[in-house]
Amino acid sequence: MKNTFKLKLVAVAVLMASGVAHATPTQVPTQWFEHDPAEFASFSSAVKHTFEHEYLFHLSGKVDALATAVSNDALTKFNIDGGKVELFLSNGDSNYTNDVSMGSFAFDSTAVNTTFSSLLAGDYYYQVTGSVVGNKGGGYQLFSEVTPVPEPETYAMLLAGLGLVGFSVRRRKLEAINNQ
Repeated sequence: MKNTFKLKLVAVAVLMASGVAHATPTQVPTQWFEHDPAEFASFSSAVKHTFEHEYLFHLSGKVDALATAVSNDALTKFNIDGGKVELFLSNGDSNYTNDVSMGSFAFDSTAVNTTFSSLLAGDYYYQVTGSVVGNKGGGYQLFSEVTPVPEPETYAMLLAGLGLVGFSVRRRKLEAINNQ
């Protein structure tokens, strides 16, 4: 009686483990928090499957974002099919539905990038999708850079500063002429 119970327990454990071994790998969304000037993400898998990854971040001001993605395709050994990066403005519901798409681009073994211009402050995320189809698996790298967009006040201060420098140079030049 006792041995049959142990045998059943082992059989159940083996069945549960085999279900886990064949499960599709999942990934919890990666939180970048406040987007640094440059961010990097990398993914690789030896298992053939489709994937959908989210990289969340916050922008505190108006910026331009440059995103670059590339997969490491080596003939048919390491390959991703249908690689796509899409930038979304999050509506805050944290289930990744009904969010506003800011644009997208497809990527493969050649580095592909696009610029998302004049993004306002808010919560955003990149969604990277595709299928791992290589004989040995596949992977990708995602790079994201942000640069602040100067406000009109910045240009006004720049012009005012240049005007003051010009006034100062002209005044010194006139003083030098008068002192001769």
